[in-house]
Amino acid sequence: MKAYYEHSSRSDKVLCDHLEDIKLVPYEEAEIVLCIGDRKEIFELAYKAFLDNKYIIHYYAGVKQKYLTTYDDYLRHCITLLSNEQWVESKRAKKVVRKLCKAVNKTPNIKIVGSNHLKGVTLDYSKVPEEPYNLVLYNPCTKIKEIFIGPNPDKQYASLPQEQLLGLVKKCERFYTNSSCGVYEAPFLIDKKKIIQLGKRNDGRKI
Repeated sequence: MKAYYEHSSRSDKVLCDHLEDIKLVPYEEAEIVLCIGDRKEIFELAYKAFLDNKYIIHYYAGVKQKYLTTYDDYLRHCITLLSNEQWVESKRAKKVVRKLCKAVNKTPNIKIVGSNHLKGVTLDYSKVPEEPYNLVLYNPCTKIKEIFIGPNPDKQYASLPQEQLLGLVKKCERFYTNSSCGVYEAPFLIDKKKIIQLGKRNDGRKI
């Protein structure tokens, strides 16, 4: 089968275990479209594939927080409903997908493939400063504009590869975040007491 997906460091490592008989091709040639996660660009890919009548597999379906607080929460479930097959990381996520599909009378097609958050990752310490530091990783939560008041940060990055981000997490004194990284990756790299959750974005989220 011919498949398309947008490459990312995290998804590549799990997909290679489940795509032995699939050839990766450009979108126009693909029969299968793999949608990984819940970002805006992934929803746009799923929406296009749905209208083009392509077979959609959604990986990371069924991830659920206690509250629907972010764009990602809504987009994730929308991608699941557009998909033909749902890949989940746990039995808990499987139950979420079943309940979601039942609500709209959709027959689920669920496969438990596990989580790959730290699979094959090599930490990159190239961004780690010599002096002690706190690390802040914050994702916007709602459509409401957010205003930050405080001194200029010593370092600021719009985005970093996973290996560099986790290198910073590993060496930090405190990790202030509302990112899922504080639930999935960080507890395996630093003492949980160093992780300070910001807001309710991760309430109810579990591995």
